[in-house]
Amino acid sequence: MAKLRDKLNVLVQSGLRGALPGERPKRQKSGDVEKQVAALRAAIDRALDAEDRLTGEIAALDAQIQTWDQQADAALQRGDDAAARHAVHQMQLAQQQKGLRGADLDQHRYETSDLIRRVNTLEALVAESQQARTSNAPGGDPPRTEQRSARLAGEVPAQAAPAQAALATDDSVSAQAVEDDLARRRARLSL
Repeated sequence: MAKLRDKLNVLVQSGLRGALPGERPKRQKSGDVEKQVAALRAAIDRALDAEDRLTGEIAALDAQIQTWDQQADAALQRGDDAAARHAVHQMQLAQQQKGLRGADLDQHRYETSDLIRRVNTLEALVAESQQARTSNAPGGDPPRTEQRSARLAGEVPAQAAPAQAALATDDSVSAQAVEDDLARRRARLSL
């Protein structure tokens, strides 16, 4: 994502040359810029596919958490403390992984949204430049990415702080956390 952002910054800056007073416009072939924009749009499509993959991983982790939770309850009802302890441990590991994937997804959505906004700005500059050269305005259907990325509206946090820093980076679960969970389960199941 960082490489895309660097490339986009160069494209936007080159597109803005001549827009500021005192700067001479740099001539670029419109086909080159259009190819670069198309490449960036393809990169956005790949980023949206990665978002879908992360969302699927989170859903799979949710299913694992549910399964481990049910297994822990069943083991306690059978009186098998070792199996219950193992199930709770696995459930807590899956919860940690889900938290990390969720933070990754939030950050990814923020960066993808920013990239989409920048590419749209660059496309507007290219269209404006083309309009200035010819009297015909470009038209047609919006690119597939614009249609697909509309789902990002309202889903992207205003500021995606690296939430991973707040989450534990250690995949281990403390024995005390497992025992605390087992105690709560025993109390709940004894009612």
